[in-house]
Amino acid sequence: MTPPEVWSTYDPDKGALDEEIIRQWSEKGATYKEVYFSAYVNGHTVRVYGLYAAPEGATGVAAVMHLHGGGQTVSKPWLETWTARGYACLSCNYHGVWDNRDRYTLYPEALKQGNHKHNRGKAMATDPTVRESSWYIWTAVARRALSYLREQPGVDKSRIGAFGVSMGGTTMWSFAMDPRLKAACAIYGCGWNRFHRRIPRFAKRPSQARLKEVDKVWLGGMAPEAYPPYLTCPMLFLSATNDHHGKMDRAYQTLDRVKEGTQWRIGLTARQRHHIGSGFDKTLLAWMDCWLKEEGKLPETPKASIELNGAGVPTLTVAPDRPGDVKAIHVYYAVDNPDVVSRNWRDGRAKTTDGEVKALLPVMDVSQRLFAIANVRYQDGVVLTSQLATAIPRDLGDARATDTHSLVIYDGSEGTGMWTTSSPGTDPIPGSIRTVLKTSVGPDGRKGFTVGARFSPLTHQLGDPKWRGPKGAKLALDIATSRDQTLVVAIHGKQREYRKAVTLKGKPGWQTVVVSLGELSEVRNGLPLKSWNSVTTLELTRPDKATWADEGIRFTHVRWIVE
Repeated sequence: MTPPEVWSTYDPDKGALDEEIIRQWSEKGATYKEVYFSAYVNGHTVRVYGLYAAPEGATGVAAVMHLHGGGQTVSKPWLETWTARGYACLSCNYHGVWDNRDRYTLYPEALKQGNHKHNRGKAMATDPTVRESSWYIWTAVARRALSYLREQPGVDKSRIGAFGVSMGGTTMWSFAMDPRLKAACAIYGCGWNRFHRRIPRFAKRPSQARLKEVDKVWLGGMAPEAYPPYLTCPMLFLSATNDHHGKMDRAYQTLDRVKEGTQWRIGLTARQRHHIGSGFDKTLLAWMDCWLKEEGKLPETPKASIELNGAGVPTLTVAPDRPGDVKAIHVYYAVDNPDVVSRNWRDGRAKTTDGEVKALLPVMDVSQRLFAIANVRYQDGVVLTSQLATAIPRDLGDARATDTHSLVIYDGSEGTGMWTTSSPGTDPIPGSIRTVLKTSVGPDGRKGFTVGARFSPLTHQLGDPKWRGPKGAKLALDIATSRDQTLVVAIHGKQREYRKAVTLKGKPGWQTVVVSLGELSEVRNGLPLKSWNSVTTLELTRPDKATWADEGIRFTHVRWIVE
């Protein structure tokens, strides 16, 4: 079945809503109600749990619907955000029963796969059809919730948008086929989770995997990437370059399938996993304002392409829409790694010459693939990411390798460099986005970085040819801490993790930690790491996910020692 055929038998408006108001209240200029209402899926009744709010005295207002991520539920902070901007907002639970949660959507036994915790074997069911799958049920519940939202007093039915986070973002692609939506935003989720999940879009060698018939059924009718040609409203996609749920290379492939004439934009937070950085929250707000309130118009997606300059050096050319409104352009590029989760993003130096924005992308090997994007920040705070530019330099002509290997991984001279952390939060709620990795000045005035107490700094530079460890080299770094504690040096690569615990003494000044290959043990079998060539990521963490004993711990001068 095609997506239209999958949904040909479903009427989201059919049947009584049977609303049950659990409680109502007013605060900060908005009225709230906590409710249950009925949805009808595959001939069975589902009691949907939701939280709704609207500005006090709302009449003819636009509305926004929120679909939460995995393990999450309705979100009052999102309702506060939208009502403060004059919108009505509905946040509905669709993942069902969850530990230590009093209220959630109630699925009957016949639809128990609607419960996220109990859907094993049914999440992507195709027997007898994809309508038995969890994803179909969740989309059906979302569409019914839209029917409920449209019936709320004071809501303008012609001006409703929706956004989803993580699994909610994945659901947005099938949900956005609903013609009653006027704007959509998928956050993180972009599809490609069946069959293609472990196959990089730009794999160095063709995959030997073969599609099964059940895969074809899913990919043709329910996979998110099957839905872009059928979108009925503009789509904004927000994610992070190293996200595991919505892999960026595949996200561009999904967006490439959007039919001509349907607007889309993309925003990617560099180096993060499952976290949206500052600025992109403004992009989400502006997106809804544009399509639901007709306030302003977002610039077009910045164009980007890789070519060789006169000296044969790969160069990214960026052409942003409305260049007079641009505040800053930040270029990022990566070399060789087809795995988006462990890809190292370098900073490119963007310069404007004769009206064109260009950035050199030096490489050590012209046969290795380049990836490049540009984040364009506008004067109003909106940030948009360019098209993905990718090329193998030697295929472009007489390319020259001008870059050189570096033994210095980080020295503090460029802020936090290419370091990042685990996600400090998935939802880009304005005012709540945190930066947990910060520059600092340690003993003797040496620059470095510090990190939030619960977070582990990490860098993917070890998998980048420029910083790959030489044969026999030792890894060294300098640390300043005022308290005794244990540091765990963790090395990741090819689905394996190697660790070494190091005792740090709380004392003035810097102390140096040196780690050799043989000291790093694989966490499952205890075998030592044999080569730096097989690793991608360096993580500095604590045993058993404990917090740092010294919240002011500082790191600097990460380097290779070759004896």
